[in-house]
Amino acid sequence: MKAIELAELIKQANPELLGKTPKAKVARIIAAAFAQIGNQLEQTTEGAVKFPTLGTFTIKQVEREKDGQKLTVKKIGFRIARPKLPKAK
Repeated sequence: MKAIELAELIKQANPELLGKTPKAKVARIIAAAFAQIGNQLEQTTEGAVKFPTLGTFTIKQVEREKDGQKLTVKKIGFRIARPKLPKAK
């Protein structure tokens, strides 16, 4: 999905949230946010990177064998954040 499509979905779901901000500007903000997430994942070699409303990326270094040579590659897993349910009274 392109950032402009995501901006349109946000605007449809909650028109008041973005006010009169042009979709193109919202798309640039979304693209910049995704770029920062990508940078954070690229810089992390091992462990977890958490984004509370999005989820948790787990990063591991894994040894693989290719053409008889051992290579270390980065493996990234993702677990979506679950919304917390209100406590029953």
